[in-house]
Amino acid sequence: MKVLLMVSLSCIATSLCAMVPVSHHHRNKYHHLTVPIAHHFKDTNIPVVFWLDSPVYVTNQSTQLDALHAIVLAHSDWMVAVFRNSLRCMRCRTRLQNVFIAATVRSLQTLLASLEYDCFYPSGRYIFIVTEQLAREATDVRDVFEIVWKNRIVHVVLIVSRSNDTARFRAYGYEPYAYGKCGKVRVKLIDRYTDAGWRRLAGGWFNCALPNFNQCPLKVATFESKPFVMVRTVGNETRYSGLEVKIFNHIAAKLNVSIVYTPPPNNTRWGMLLPQNSTGQMGMLQRNEADVGFGSVGRSIERDLYLRSSVPSIVSQLSMTIPPRLPYTTLEKLFHPLRPSAWLLVAAGYTTILCLYVVLFRGKHRPRRERIPGLYYTFWTILMGGPGREVHRHSTRLYVISLVLNALIVRNLYQSALFQRLKSNDLMAANLHTYQDINKAGLSYYMFRTTVRFYADNPEVNGSIRAIANENIDWDEVMYNISQHRLKGVIPLSLESIAYYVKHRGQQQKGAMVYVSEHTAISYYVAFHFPRRTALQQPFDRLLHRLHAGGFILHWRAEYRNNPNGATNYEQQDGVVPTPLQLQQVAGGFYLWALGLLVATVAFVGEIAVSKVNRASKHTGRCLFSLRVNV
Repeated sequence: MKVLLMVSLSCIATSLCAMVPVSHHHRNKYHHLTVPIAHHFKDTNIPVVFWLDSPVYVTNQSTQLDALHAIVLAHSDWMVAVFRNSLRCMRCRTRLQNVFIAATVRSLQTLLASLEYDCFYPSGRYIFIVTEQLAREATDVRDVFEIVWKNRIVHVVLIVSRSNDTARFRAYGYEPYAYGKCGKVRVKLIDRYTDAGWRRLAGGWFNCALPNFNQCPLKVATFESKPFVMVRTVGNETRYSGLEVKIFNHIAAKLNVSIVYTPPPNNTRWGMLLPQNSTGQMGMLQRNEADVGFGSVGRSIERDLYLRSSVPSIVSQLSMTIPPRLPYTTLEKLFHPLRPSAWLLVAAGYTTILCLYVVLFRGKHRPRRERIPGLYYTFWTILMGGPGREVHRHSTRLYVISLVLNALIVRNLYQSALFQRLKSNDLMAANLHTYQDINKAGLSYYMFRTTVRFYADNPEVNGSIRAIANENIDWDEVMYNISQHRLKGVIPLSLESIAYYVKHRGQQQKGAMVYVSEHTAISYYVAFHFPRRTALQQPFDRLLHRLHAGGFILHWRAEYRNNPNGATNYEQQDGVVPTPLQLQQVAGGFYLWALGLLVATVAFVGEIAVSKVNRASKHTGRCLFSLRVNV
């Protein structure tokens, strides 16, 4: 194809160089073509693509090349021209401004019918030029627009010439949504070229306003997907509501269309999108059985390739729904107030205190006047805050006071955390905030087949994916089973679906709460989807931009949420579920005990010194008394 394009460009360049400069006569001759092209394309700074049928390159003498030569040279100061004659196109190339030049209507029809659909751009503007006069003007013009309408291209103007009329040139357009003739081409005369000028060119030939569908029916393929689409039956009538339905109803009212809802066949929902023979909603759009489809359907590479998608109507996240933490058992509530390191400190500290107690008061060389009977009972009494035994020495009193002070602090720290934990409802998210946490817990990733494509390239997920084959499973029931720990896994859903479940079931039904994993969310752009050939994408995009700019979608989305952050509230508010006490928080009590023990030791040393001095003085007194008696 590249070789063919290079050959065509070379032929055009040769033909243009071979032609002499356009004279004043030729400028006037093609004035009816140069003026409308400049009026519509000059100020956009976008290349103009010229399409010609292949036979014109056989010879440099043709009316098409004369017209092309005149147009390009007349606008050489501003125009960036691209020349095409290939019948195959790459979709990624944007062709917004197009000029088709053909000698006859028949050759134009052949060119249009031969081009691939990717050569057309739904939002592009097209000027068709037939250089030779039409034999059957009404029929020929209609036949051209019939081919154009099959490709759902609506911004088209056809310029034709006439011989027996004061208005030698005419510009035609067409209307496919006439009242009572929906989908049928109705040719309309846009402008006439008289007195060396077009009469209505100042206002522009391409209608920039929103199209009026005149109550033409629009087939909608959708299904229940809370809260985007909710279906309920009242009598014999099926009623649709939900976030996307509200957005769609607003757009439908602006476009003046009537809505015909059509559920996917064979009890399917999204279906599988394939290059051919797709199923469900995707198959309906691919086969043009529906004009638009929605229902929590996000944009993806495949949908952009085989279908057409609007700009995102709802910018959301695809998040992992995780269960609440398992309720604490009685023993867990007793031991959870302290971390393992803090419990180790308490055990080691009180073992040391007990050993020291034995050495001081129960050992073989214990002081006779400081015997404390009931060692373990006294120790436990002090630990629980009761009075200890009566002691005589100041050092012993200081030692006991330090122990009481230590026990008071440790006991109060433990009891404060224990009482909070005993009254907690345990409504908090499990620690499953990353893929590593989920995999470490041995959970599987349950997801619908349409969701698998978003995680297929994630190495931390794809090995544990369990696809849900039945698309009709209610994801509210899946989330409820996750909340009850009946389903050993998580499920990725849009944040709106999780928030709606939390509002209407999680916060209303005891034990049905679910949460959102913190670091596993990916962007999810919900959009309206259309068949590959559609004229609806541009008006939908324009209206969606208006709704986003006006804040309407954010306002409507809030109606389906209670607390937008409720599903991501991992820890309870107001300290209902406390944080376990750490080592440094408990160590303060032992620091005070060590300080008291140091003071008691100093006092004990002082008491020993005073005791020795007293004994020495008494011994000296006795010796003097003995000497006096002997004398």
